[in-house]
Amino acid sequence: MDKILKKQAKEFMTKEVIAVQENEGIKQIFKLLDESGILGVPVVNDKNHVVGIITEADLIKHFTTLQAPRSINLLGGIVYLDNVADFNEHLKDQCAETVKDLMFDSVVTIQENTTLQEMLNIMSDQQINRLPVVNKKDELVGIITRTDIVHQLAKVKKV
Repeated sequence: MDKILKKQAKEFMTKEVIAVQENEGIKQIFKLLDESGILGVPVVNDKNHVVGIITEADLIKHFTTLQAPRSINLLGGIVYLDNVADFNEHLKDQCAETVKDLMFDSVVTIQENTTLQEMLNIMSDQQINRLPVVNKKDELVGIITRTDIVHQLAKVKKV
């Protein structure tokens, strides 16, 4: 078991990463995810640095029903009963035209020498499904998904 948990990202990461540019249109991302059968992709800038992640959940938010925050008129002023910041965020998602408008930009990346044990901890603590792998120049060189992790852990049962 210890041997498996010490494996590094570079040993089993997917090296041919499907990534998108931050200025790509939302419609292209739907098509890409549909045709490739994946659920999320890293977003990179022109230097191949990871600047975000866009997933099927982000795309679904783009089409959900927008509801104005509940409010009451009190002494000539409006008092909101719901969180207006949440409404504004949802409105932003609805109006998104490019990946940059919709992507999650607080991305957790890992280095090529990150161990499987460290990846397990990161994914669990951060509640994330994929980890873009970057080199020392901070360029995208791979990706690790929960499926990759499960494949590695399944090898423990075979040993």
